[in-house]
Amino acid sequence: MRVGVAFAGDAEDPTARSGTPFGVLSAIRELGLSAVALKAAPPTNIDRAVAAVDAVAHLASRRSIPSAAQARETYSGAHLAKLTAKVRGSVLARRRELEEIDAIVALGTGYDIPAGIPYVVYDDMTVQQAVAMEYPVWMAMRESDRAFRVEQQRRIYLGAQMCCMTTTWAAESVIRDYGVPSSRVVVVGAGTHEKVRTVERDWSVPRFLFIGLDWNRKNGARVLAAFASLRERIPEATLDVVGGHPPIEQDGVTTHGRLYRNDASDLARLQKLYDRATCFAMPSVHEPGGVVFVEAAAVGVGSIAGNRGGSADFVGDAGLIVDPFDDGAIFDAMVSMADPATARSCGQRASVRAAMFTWPQVAGRILAALHPEIDLPIVVSPWVVAAQPRFRRTEHHEYVDPVRVHRRCRRRVGGDGDLQRRRMDQEGAVRVTERRYAQFH
Repeated sequence: MRVGVAFAGDAEDPTARSGTPFGVLSAIRELGLSAVALKAAPPTNIDRAVAAVDAVAHLASRRSIPSAAQARETYSGAHLAKLTAKVRGSVLARRRELEEIDAIVALGTGYDIPAGIPYVVYDDMTVQQAVAMEYPVWMAMRESDRAFRVEQQRRIYLGAQMCCMTTTWAAESVIRDYGVPSSRVVVVGAGTHEKVRTVERDWSVPRFLFIGLDWNRKNGARVLAAFASLRERIPEATLDVVGGHPPIEQDGVTTHGRLYRNDASDLARLQKLYDRATCFAMPSVHEPGGVVFVEAAAVGVGSIAGNRGGSADFVGDAGLIVDPFDDGAIFDAMVSMADPATARSCGQRASVRAAMFTWPQVAGRILAALHPEIDLPIVVSPWVVAAQPRFRRTEHHEYVDPVRVHRRCRRRVGGDGDLQRRRMDQEGAVRVTERRYAQFH
């Protein structure tokens, strides 16, 4: 069987989208099947031009002159909008004609799948979830574009042989919000290019590691605050910070900026940081999954993750899950993981779990969903997906549809700086809760 791995970028590029497309493509080949990269986009200059034309039209329709930041967000959103999706779908159809392909593994749903070929979708988050969590790139789009992408996604999910999602959080949205039968949704996890290995480390001194490109979304400020309080109890504790962080001058904190995996020197530094860490801490404000938790597990490090999104599936019993808005919970978790026995125990469990998160294992589950008769040496997915109701009654006794809620629950900033922010709970309804959110915006 010859499989096409469809992706809006270059699936042969190990650095694209955290290495996920390359991981799937290379693992399918490693499992003995023929696989080809299908770039579901025109040449980069044309793809950018399409988005630019759409963004200009969007901005021109506004009554006020947009700021530079608004213009950038609109341009970014145009890469996910209807026009770009249509162009990419046409390109994919043409490239599929040029290749002798028996089936497609589609990474995401930002393009139409060619008719007449079996396919599965591999995705980490639905459009409805992205809108509910107010990802800026989605909020910058026209409402009509968001509605188009929801319906396009629904059509693609319903037409797939199986929807392969990275987490139960994403899988439940496919069932609840898109009407896909639970029998056609499976959780397959995510992989990592970090080699699973045993590392001898000193557990006696707490060494926390934070890696996050998006400082605000990854909750960097709260991690710093919790660590400062921890240092009052344990002065020898340290925290290494990697990614898009601001300038930091704080006792016990070492900053490293951005480290790139395609740079040998940066990769070596990153691996040393993982190898010396006793706990990985990234309680994101919202996180579809977080491949970094899988990377940490690969070297036997437990984690602290947030409960908004699907990270709990990656961390499992090898760490702690906290409310990312609860300063006390983050601090308590860091105190717990500063205990050498607790950190070591979580690390041991992380090493056991790491076997589930190699790319051959993930690709094997995807291929099993695509063609159940294929005999592959894989660890069966341990996650169970249960059907959830599409609607539920809220505390205000009003029926709420998550895809429409953004029309009624807009952000409102009060005079005291508190932001009323909607949050999606596990049932799919939206609650409006008061949060002091100024430090993240």
